[in-house]
Order: sequence, then structure tokens, then C-alpha cells
Amino acid sequence: MTHYFAYGSNMDPKQMASRCPGAMAVGRARLADYELVFVWDSPGWGGGVATVVPSSGREVWGVLWDLTDEHVEGLDRYEGVAIGAYVREHLDVEAEAGLVNALIYLATDTRRKQPSGRYVDALIRGAQAFSLPESYVEMLRALRA
Repeated sequence: MTHYFAYGSNMDPKQMASRCPGAMAVGRARLADYELVFVWDSPGWGGGVATVVPSSGREVWGVLWDLTDEHVEGLDRYEGVAIGAYVREHLDVEAEAGLVNALIYLATDTRRKQPSGRYVDALIRGAQAFSLPESYVEMLRALRA
């Protein structure tokens, strides 16, 4: 099993059920000293998609999943690892059980783009499903403005 930290649309349990059938959610987790930004212009979502960038004193909340090798291969395809859209890294995140070294996908594009409302809705669904802090959910809601 591989621990995977989802901070974008893969927080949404319905989306993960279709992308990685059988993946098990561990629960919420926090990535310290990073911030959530939106880059690239995703044709599928109609706007920018999430990545995280180092930012001292900031935090990104997300969902920790347990994935099989097959799940990781599927996410690699979806996230465009082969074409260089995202790269795989491992970062330490704070989970309920303590510090966990987790797989994370980081976008290679640095051009900031506005996310679509549909994309932000997927983030909010995931954040609410896993009881992320209300202040973080409010920050996500503010992205729709």
C-alpha cells in the first residue's frame, strides 16, 4: 500500500471511487508550509487545476488515501505523469496518527489560472466529506467569487 495525499479534486470520494475503485480513505491530513494554487488550463475542468507550492507559514488540507500499485498507475495516467503535466513526489503530511510520508502529485506548469466553479465544487465536496476545517472550506468557497 502507498499513502497518497490528495489536495485537489481527488479529495472527492465519488471521483476517487471511479478513478481508483477500492482505494481506502485514511482520513484528513495537513501539509505544512505549502499553499494551494491553480495552474494550467484543464480542458476537462474548464479552468485551472490544483497544485501546491512551498509557502512558509501556510497550510494545505487534504485527504490521505491508501492505494495499491494499480491505483497509482491509474492516477499516473490521469494526472499526465508520462506527458510531464504532473510529477510524483513524496512529502511529509500530518495525519491523525502522526507524520506520514505520502505520495503527492505536483504540477509542472507555473502559470496561474482561475479554477472553474465545477472544479471548486469537487474540492468542496471532498473537504466536507472528510470534515476538513471549516476555515479551509470557507477559503475554498471564496474561490468561486
